[in-house]
Amino acid sequence: MKMKLVLIVAVLFVVAGCRSQKMNAADETERPVIEKETDIEVEVDQLTGIMSLEESFTFTSDEDKDQHDEKAYFVIIGSFRNKDNADRYLETIQNKGFEPVILLSETGLHRVSVDSYNMENDARARIMQIRSQFQEHEDTWLLIRK
Repeated sequence: MKMKLVLIVAVLFVVAGCRSQKMNAADETERPVIEKETDIEVEVDQLTGIMSLEESFTFTSDEDKDQHDEKAYFVIIGSFRNKDNADRYLETIQNKGFEPVILLSETGLHRVSVDSYNMENDARARIMQIRSQFQEHEDTWLLIRK
């Protein structure tokens, strides 16, 4: 049953990820990725539809680490295999008013986080706000620091 849920969530996020913006003409095939090729357990809140997963990660910049290292809950707006694509995406969402940081996950993916919190409820509220304000980011999800 758990494997079916993970598979269903993966399929849903693949479909949702296809709506993400193209990075540029040279990298049109790279889109935000989700956990379809890993053994990471993904949970989905039945009421809100917010996907969450717990994993370890490192910060890609010391400045970001200094600012967010004490936080446990991260709002993820995109994940990329290629850091250059994550960097380009970061620039794109900065133009929308976000202050993103890139996290390197234990699975090797570059997570683009737009907010971090000490309280899970605050992070979930921010995800709902992003989803309602930016329809193109309805696949925003919660990363819980392991």
